[in-house]
Amino acid sequence: MICLSLLGFCTGIAGCAVESIPYPRLSSVKKIKNKILSREEQDEVIRNLSTEQKQHQTSAIREIEKQQ
Repeated sequence: MICLSLLGFCTGIAGCAVESIPYPRLSSVKKIKNKILSREEQDEVIRNLSTEQKQHQTSAIREIEKQQ
């Protein structure tokens, strides 16, 4: 019985804490001005990001090797 009361109390306190956290407001869907990318454009962006990631990784490896 005491455990059930304690559980209810903790749940109530947690609920109050969640409401006091200021969450950022999401903009309305109508305000989205970015165009939705086609499948080909998505693929191109992914390729560009992958290339950039590989370049950063290579640069980081060279920098680490210099320091050793």
